[in-house]
Amino acid sequence: MRSKKYFGEEHAFQFIWDNADQDGIWKGDAATLAQEFGVSEDVAHSTLGELCDRRLIEKVYARTYCVVKWRERDYHDPL
Repeated sequence: MRSKKYFGEEHAFQFIWDNADQDGIWKGDAATLAQEFGVSEDVAHSTLGELCDRRLIEKVYARTYCVVKWRERDYHDPL
């Protein structure tokens, strides 16, 4: 059994940032976060909602989010 990684808004956003394409598009959803961090889909969905409410990400399609303030890849600190 694998151990759970710590999960919170900052870690979720970092995961999204790190896995976004060169245009700041992340193709994932609550199930993706739930699997990565070993949490329920409800918790992951709630976290995605909080990130959207904070205007850090925006849902653009089903299973697709974009990072709102995308910077070049050489800048590593997303928050």
